[in-house]
Amino acid sequence: MFTVYALPLFSFPLSTAGAGVSLGLLLVLYALSGHWREWRQIFTRPWAIPLALLIGWTLLGLLWTTDMFFGMKVAEATGYGILAFIGATLPWNTRWIKLLIRLFLSGLLINEFLAAMMTWGVFPWENTGGVAYTGFCGHIFLSLAIAHALLWLIWDFRQQWNLPRWTNLLIGLLLFAQLIVIHGRSGQLLLVLLLPVAILMVYPGRWRYWVSMVFTVAVAGLFATPSIRAHFMVGFHELLTFNLNHADVYSSWGIRLLAMIGGVMMFLAHPFFGVGTGDFYPVILKMQAAHQIPATPGFIMNTAANSYISEAASLGIVGLGLFLWFLWSLGREMWGARDLPQNWFALAYFSIYLIGGLFDGLSWGYADAVTIALLAGLPLYQRSVIEPAEPSAP
Repeated sequence: MFTVYALPLFSFPLSTAGAGVSLGLLLVLYALSGHWREWRQIFTRPWAIPLALLIGWTLLGLLWTTDMFFGMKVAEATGYGILAFIGATLPWNTRWIKLLIRLFLSGLLINEFLAAMMTWGVFPWENTGGVAYTGFCGHIFLSLAIAHALLWLIWDFRQQWNLPRWTNLLIGLLLFAQLIVIHGRSGQLLLVLLLPVAILMVYPGRWRYWVSMVFTVAVAGLFATPSIRAHFMVGFHELLTFNLNHADVYSSWGIRLLAMIGGVMMFLAHPFFGVGTGDFYPVILKMQAAHQIPATPGFIMNTAANSYISEAASLGIVGLGLFLWFLWSLGREMWGARDLPQNWFALAYFSIYLIGGLFDGLSWGYADAVTIALLAGLPLYQRSVIEPAEPSAP
């Protein structure tokens, strides 16, 4: 049961199809296991009511959508919240939490090995999107997953709760090297922002300020690498030169900003109910046809490239309010016992989800929606629910 619960985290860097199969197995095994009889445990979690209401409001939004195809995709992404309900009913102990984190790290390391072999021409397959050293994973999600792993390793390097210190160091160096060479600006930026904060939170004593400064300088030193500096300068130039009426609709930031502006315009036009679940894309097309925003030929703009604007545009102030209520409740639960390993692991990703949602539509992303739900289902709220590890536990 717990292995299958963790399998999506293992599978996402390797195969979204594998993650889908593991989700199906999880539902089947859960039905057979009888753990659903503990359904009352769900309502002891502070995020349960806002998440249930968000799922319900998203489904209700299908009533006024004009695009049922995208509507079902959005409803499906939000519906992955059921995984959090499943996790809330499971009898967790230390062994299973360690297994989940090890599978997560293993998936990233296997993908890195395959990515290197594919890039060097040893294996005949192509990297996803033609981006070197990404393997079978998209570079944006991969950069976020690596940033998540590195933030976890900062904690476990000190605690040695899951793996020995030098094992953590080796894994960290391997993943950091991959993050440097892939074009994952999202994960690179989030690591620069969050790594110093993580060090200040995890390590005691005055020296942590110096260590945090050293790490900050080291990570910022990434920008001394010509390829990374050039990659970031492209994005910076796109921001400086953006103009709504003469936007470069083929640039990464140009498309993002257009989507955000379109989403805000939708929200202002439909502030309470929104345009409908999944109706973002058809409404954007109508706005482009009316020359309210520039057209983006050949690009499917089905989110606002911002989790919060996406929810507001599609589901109005009610949907945005429920989404923020869920995040607030989940964040408080994680923060309340952040010294616990499962809480730190979840909090590391939660921070990425919050900040990354400002420039990517993570709430409707397949892997991101599943990950936030799985981590919400971990036993974050009571120390007593985690039984001591058995002497023979891995």
